[in-house]
Formats: sequence, C-alpha cells, structure tokens
Amino acid sequence: MRILYEWPPTRSQRARWALEELGLDYESHPVKLMEGEQNGADYRAIHPLGVVPALKANGYTMFESVAVVMQLIDEHPEKTLAPPPGSPERALYYQWCTFACAEMDPALMAYFDNAVRPLEAMRPPGRQHNAEFADYGRRDFALRAEALSKALRGRDYLLGPAFTGADILIGHSCFMAAHLELIGDYPILQAYHGRLKQRPAYQRSYES
Repeated sequence: MRILYEWPPTRSQRARWALEELGLDYESHPVKLMEGEQNGADYRAIHPLGVVPALKANGYTMFESVAVVMQLIDEHPEKTLAPPPGSPERALYYQWCTFACAEMDPALMAYFDNAVRPLEAMRPPGRQHNAEFADYGRRDFALRAEALSKALRGRDYLLGPAFTGADILIGHSCFMAAHLELIGDYPILQAYHGRLKQRPAYQRSYES
C-alpha cells in the first residue's frame, strides 16, 4: 500500500491529485505541521527536510512533489497522463513540469512569505514581512502568468486538448495563485484553473 505524507494546503496536494487521477489506492498520513510532527526523528527519516509531501511505495520512498507526480505517471503509461518518451510533446511536458517548481513556486513563495504568512509561523522567529520582497514576488509571478497565458491561448490544457501531469503541477500553482489573490488579472489563467476545478480528482484533492 502506498502512503502519502501530506498536509493541505501545500504542494502535497499535487501528489494527491496525481494519485486520484490515476485511480490508485493509497493511505493518507497527515503530517501535523502546526504541531511540529515534521521535526520528529520518525518523519525526518522519511523526508530529511521535514516538509511535505513524501511518498512511500512498493520498493522506494521519495519526496519532492514534481518528482512524485512524474514517477507515478510513468508507472502507469496506460493512463496516458504523459506523452510518449522521446516525442516532441514529451519535451513540452518536461518543460511545463519543471516550470511549475523552478519558476512558479519561487515567485509564489516569495510573495506568500513576505505578505501573507502569519508572523508567528515565520522562520527564523521574529522575522518580519518585507514589502520589497513581496513586490518582487508579485512581479515575478506576473511575468510567469503572462507566459502561461500565452501558451494556453486557444487551448484547453498546456499540451493541447489532452490533460497531462503538467496540468496537475501547473494547476496547483494556479490554486495557490488564486488563494493568494494573484490570478485575477489573467482571465486565460483563471479560465484554465476553472476547467481544472471541474475534474473530480481535483475536487477530491482540494475540496474534500
């Protein structure tokens, strides 16, 4: 049985969404971040940084949300959530999967950490919000939202008509952007997120 170590709302929802889209059996193990469970030796043996998600599966334990999503999808090619390896479409799939963690996440976290994160949860303790860094994150997000909007113009999903794991990864970034009220100026991105929200697997991952 697979075990997903998770705690919403975090990037662990990407892993849950992939499991739900693939129709895989798994057990949810909530890691109570507000209670410090992530700092215990048992969980640090699973994830050395003490964050979520982590996945324990048959024969391996791994972390990093993007890696978990891509691994699960590769284990089930019959579900067609990724283009064939070596194809031109696979190149774009890799591009957008990486874009989620390399471009979207840092911009969103820069804004969150410096404008939204509760002060009592700041690390190190006593750190304050920084308006300049928050504005930097907002500007970075804007550039990336514009690039995504251009890529999505005239299509339902990032690779065209077919939903893929890239949409899971970028879709979570859209969820976070909506949560942070950053997505409102990008109607194409809003409509894309709206389509993703209609998927039953999304609803089980984000609205349960």
